[in-house]
Amino acid sequence: MNADESRAIGGYFELELPQAGSPLHDGALCFQSSRAAFLAMLRSLRPTAVWIPWYICDAMIEPLRMAGTPVKRYRLDSDLRVQSVDLAQGEWLVYVNYFGLCERQVDDVLNRFPRERVVIDNAQALFAQPRDCLATLYSPRKFLGVPDGGYLITQQPVDMPNSIDHASVQRCTHLLSRLAQDAEAGYADYAAAEESLKNQEPLQMSRLTQRMLASVDYDAVRARRVANFAFLHQKLQRHNRFRFHHSEGAVPLCYPYFGAPSGLREALRVQRVYTPGYWPDVETAEGVPEFERDLPASTLFLPCDQRLTRDDLAPIVQRLLDRLG
Repeated sequence: MNADESRAIGGYFELELPQAGSPLHDGALCFQSSRAAFLAMLRSLRPTAVWIPWYICDAMIEPLRMAGTPVKRYRLDSDLRVQSVDLAQGEWLVYVNYFGLCERQVDDVLNRFPRERVVIDNAQALFAQPRDCLATLYSPRKFLGVPDGGYLITQQPVDMPNSIDHASVQRCTHLLSRLAQDAEAGYADYAAAEESLKNQEPLQMSRLTQRMLASVDYDAVRARRVANFAFLHQKLQRHNRFRFHHSEGAVPLCYPYFGAPSGLREALRVQRVYTPGYWPDVETAEGVPEFERDLPASTLFLPCDQRLTRDDLAPIVQRLLDRLG
């Protein structure tokens, strides 16, 4: 019996989701999260060690610990380029495409190190094309209203889990609460959903998440993010310590404002403007270089996502400019 013949007919309706077309990155291996995809890859290919930057989310350290893979750390320069790596035989290097704006830095990595041992972490760069390298990782929920999911693109043989993730329904509460009420109503459920993805064995991406990802108008998401970033950059670039040299096709996660005045994030939160922190745990990590240690506290990550318009962003910009005098 094929899948269509076994499908239930009639009865109650499911949530209506438009079929917008194919999801991004056709042919990717689909897991419940990018960290689970990375764990599956580590167990299948078994590197002798993995070099990762000091400035990275703990979610990428977790699978290394679960796989028992030795970790080596490297520092970044002020342009977020890799420094001080001596890649030995059998070792991998992971580079983060920070904020979806570091395609040139990715080029630099692929020119300096053996491509077949480089993993590009595109968790913050959903729209970036996969590169000719060992593997590329993606995390759609960083950009879209989906509960979970991760993509892995590689030419290497990776063992796929037999089981499918069935917990996506429980991770949708915050998505529905924000739609039905407001951001504050769903925050506790959002935190619980994120917590539920920690220390998990790899599973195939849920059917619900795959269906949600197939309903997204990616062209509209891309266009709005690019336009919002351009507006913020036009207004704030002369105050920003980070000099962007991103490609025109880059689709940003956010607008990173390096050198933000102290207390600005808290002042915006009072006005219900919520900015993420990437990544506060780095500040207290033992041995972290000064540049990376200062980044979380000195950088304001302004939203520029597809829900926002110039009218939403203009008052935020004005508050910042007022604060800057």
